[in-house]
Amino acid sequence: MGIENSDIVIDHGHIFHAAPVLFLILKPNPPIYTILDATDAYCAATQTKCSEIINRSLFEVFPDNPADLNATGVSNLRTSLNTVIEKKQPHKMHIQKYDIQVTTENGICFEERFWNPKNSPVLNKNNEVLYIIHQVEDVTETVRLQNKMEAEARNSANEIEQKSLIIEENDARINAILNALLKYTTLDFSERLKTTDKRDELDAIVVGLNAVIDELENYMQLLKNSNNNLEYANKELDSFSYSVSHDLRAPLRAINGYSQVLLEDYGNKLDEDGKHNINIIIKNAFKMGALIDDLLTFSRVGKQDLKKVPLNMNNIVDSVIREFTTQDQKSKVKFIVKDLEDIKGDNSMIKQALTNLISNAVKYSGKKENAIVEIASYKEKDNIIYYVKDNGTGFDMKYYDKLFGVFQRLHSTAEFEGTGVGLALVQRIIKKHNGNVWAEAEVDNGACFYFSIPITN
Repeated sequence: MGIENSDIVIDHGHIFHAAPVLFLILKPNPPIYTILDATDAYCAATQTKCSEIINRSLFEVFPDNPADLNATGVSNLRTSLNTVIEKKQPHKMHIQKYDIQVTTENGICFEERFWNPKNSPVLNKNNEVLYIIHQVEDVTETVRLQNKMEAEARNSANEIEQKSLIIEENDARINAILNALLKYTTLDFSERLKTTDKRDELDAIVVGLNAVIDELENYMQLLKNSNNNLEYANKELDSFSYSVSHDLRAPLRAINGYSQVLLEDYGNKLDEDGKHNINIIIKNAFKMGALIDDLLTFSRVGKQDLKKVPLNMNNIVDSVIREFTTQDQKSKVKFIVKDLEDIKGDNSMIKQALTNLISNAVKYSGKKENAIVEIASYKEKDNIIYYVKDNGTGFDMKYYDKLFGVFQRLHSTAEFEGTGVGLALVQRIIKKHNGNVWAEAEVDNGACFYFSIPITN
């Protein structure tokens, strides 16, 4: 089989068999369709031998897989070949599942394969079909990959659907929890959340939340009882304050008045010791009155509502200095008032706090020849820090824990007058403004008192 000329002899049969495509040459004799020839590539792909399949029926060599009851390879291929003969035109088939026979240690079995077939007629001059070329492409791996991807896509879609259902269910459960929490913020505990049979994190939250609500209800009952007790105590305190304000002042005024009468009417009959003792009575009566005033102020500040307004701190400090400082003290104490940051706060309370701190600074530095009181402020994070610093007698920091207690004094009344309420009152005022009070000092080397007020106060 070949063509010979003077130079070249072309072996068409050899070329056909060596072609890298999968070809069968079929005889157009339905329904047998005898195999006339095949490329080596076709035989290798179908695991057959060309010498064993030539001159045999196509469907005898390549039957359907008997184990696959749904196999349609034979019927589809026969239909395509019949169409080629009828229409005398090529016919391209869809991808086919057409299993092939393979020989294994256990005998002959079928191996799943997928093919992309095309059947083309070879016509003579009279337009008659001489042969049919059956061309295929093994697309098994491509189909398997595609099937795998489709299966993975289906699995992913199912997983997404399942997760979506779980998300929707959990979303409903979370909304139920949030709605219950919203009610709880209004102290409405009438609704209790229920758990599911899942026993997951949301169920754990529900169990924990119900436990918290039970405990909160108990606390609320205790708080209600405490409020009732507090209301009663406040009434008793108001009654006590009224008694202190009115019932104690009257005998103090009497003591002071009669002591003054003794000095004026009987002073010439008293010796120096007698006059001295009467002066001590008068002095202590005044001290007792001042103590009553400070206690009432301390009590009133604790119950007084804040009336916050923008404050000009320099103006407040100037007015405080003018109010309590006499001309004699001005000559002895030098005030250094730096530009102060302004804040929002209760005018009367902040003025009271500064009054107590500045008066303390003047009192404890008054014995110095060059007494100096410095008042300044600075920003630190979200706070304005104010301080009142003096160069006076100072105090020992080991007694710091007593500094802001009521009636706690670090110096005797013989050294410095006072009731021991002033710094406690400062602390109460600043705490009501959400701030803090602290101090630094050294014996005989002055003290510095600080207080902070939040900028967003």
